[in-house]
Amino acid sequence: MPKVVDHEGRRAELAVALWRVALRDGFDAVSVRSVAEESDWSAGALRHYFPNKTEMVLFAIDFVVESVRQRIGQADAAADSRSPQLVQAHLEQLLPLDDERRLESEAWFALVVLAHRDASAAQRRGEVDELIRGAVESAVAALEELGALGAGRTRAAETARLHALLDGMVVQLLARPARLSPQQARDMLVQHLAELGA
Repeated sequence: MPKVVDHEGRRAELAVALWRVALRDGFDAVSVRSVAEESDWSAGALRHYFPNKTEMVLFAIDFVVESVRQRIGQADAAADSRSPQLVQAHLEQLLPLDDERRLESEAWFALVVLAHRDASAAQRRGEVDELIRGAVESAVAALEELGALGAGRTRAAETARLHALLDGMVVQLLARPARLSPQQARDMLVQHLAELGA
């Protein structure tokens, strides 16, 4: 009788090894070789699941998207009702304010770099960017429903502005953490959301 292989279980095991390497050494250190060493698998066996770094990055991005969705779901479950504070909590899930989210942002930047030379990475980057844009638009729509969007402000314009602000904060938090701390980023977001109601 042929041996039954739990492919999903193996992929999950490899995902744990991938994130261990990334947490310890940074996302740039993630490679077929480094993850194979971390998981005590041969590089050949690992390539059955992830033939190259692009596939590993795409897998990591799927993991990131699911993690963000779960955190937003937990924030929704903990909140009594929709409020500007809940909008703030949702948007903070898109910023690298702790080690986990910092690593997620590094995975996103790895995808952005790969997208310049790989069609599947470019497609996934577009899909994830649309998910982020949709999350920002939902936040602005929630503020509008709460009466926290000032007269003369349009959902489309404020979505574009807030999306650009968040992207800029991600870059600053990763590249120049001494210049922008997580608390300063939170304060900046609070101030921006308050100004939207002006």
